[in-house]
Amino acid sequence: MKKMCLISSVMGLVFLGFFAMNVMAAEVVVEQDTVKSVTEEVDIVKTADNFIILFDSSSSMNDTYRNTSMTKLAAAKEILKEKNETLPDLGYNAGLYLLSNFKPVYMIQKYDRKKFAAALEQLPAKAGGPTLMMEGMRKLRGVLAGLSGKTVVFLFTDGYYKPTPGMKKPVEIARELAGKHNVCFYVISTAKAAHQKEILKTVASINECSRVVPFDYLLGRPEYLTGALFEIDVKTIETIETIDYLAGFKVDNIQFDFNSSAIPSGFYGELNNLGDFLREHPKTYVVLSGYTDGTGSDEYNLKLSRRRAESVQDYLTKYAGLNIGRIITQWYGRKDPIASNSTEDGQQQNRRVESIVMGLD
Repeated sequence: MKKMCLISSVMGLVFLGFFAMNVMAAEVVVEQDTVKSVTEEVDIVKTADNFIILFDSSSSMNDTYRNTSMTKLAAAKEILKEKNETLPDLGYNAGLYLLSNFKPVYMIQKYDRKKFAAALEQLPAKAGGPTLMMEGMRKLRGVLAGLSGKTVVFLFTDGYYKPTPGMKKPVEIARELAGKHNVCFYVISTAKAAHQKEILKTVASINECSRVVPFDYLLGRPEYLTGALFEIDVKTIETIETIDYLAGFKVDNIQFDFNSSAIPSGFYGELNNLGDFLREHPKTYVVLSGYTDGTGSDEYNLKLSRRRAESVQDYLTKYAGLNIGRIITQWYGRKDPIASNSTEDGQQQNRRVESIVMGLD
């Protein structure tokens, strides 16, 4: 755990996108700009010991990234540069490898920001060739064999592979690796076809810490990847107000019944208000963080907290009319309780999904 004190303008709270905070009521937050500064205490907690990036430079990465003039290859490199600039150096081991024709660009070693940035500049300037997804995943075995602690593998891929008799499928390789090593897969999906998306979904289903991350929404939103390597808890010490301005939107924590991910009807109004606010402010998006009480195993609670976050996500897409690209889900199981788990009332408060609205100008 590393502690820092930051002083910044209230309107410049960039780091708020990296963590979950406890908020109060569903209401528009109006503050006053006699606010000179705010003092914060920031705790950074490392959640992995190693990370490995398997980078897809196959021909599908020549496709255009969303509605820009960039290729997906160029966008992927910008995403990695953006993440490298903001990643706190907490003593990770890191590796960068080409997925196609498995090749080291930054051989697994102690993470060094400048050296890693130089390695990113060595990535191919133009995409080409097949994905060879299985070959890259199979050769990952040798890299993982020399590591200890928890490893996160960021797998950039379009999900394409050519089945070969006698060769294991990608999900089988991923399951084998997870069985031998403490590893989570963050699958950065550039898949277009439904069957390719399904392949990547099955790879990410091997354990509760793995997931599919939508490539099209990554650039400019590092929150999607933050929870994989570290968590940030920020405590605001002081704010000062004068001239009114829109500062945010507060939402009650959505609380759940024991062992349930169904949203109690009493919170529908809260979520409808949140949906109304996000529709009225199209540049905003929301970060949903799921939690549980202290009952049960870590793995079970991680799964339950995920279901709770995704339950709120489903409500906002189905009934509040929000695009899923404006909703980021995180889940932390029974971590970070806001009340004591020794009482029923405390357990009720801990069974929650917290919501933070981001993207306000």
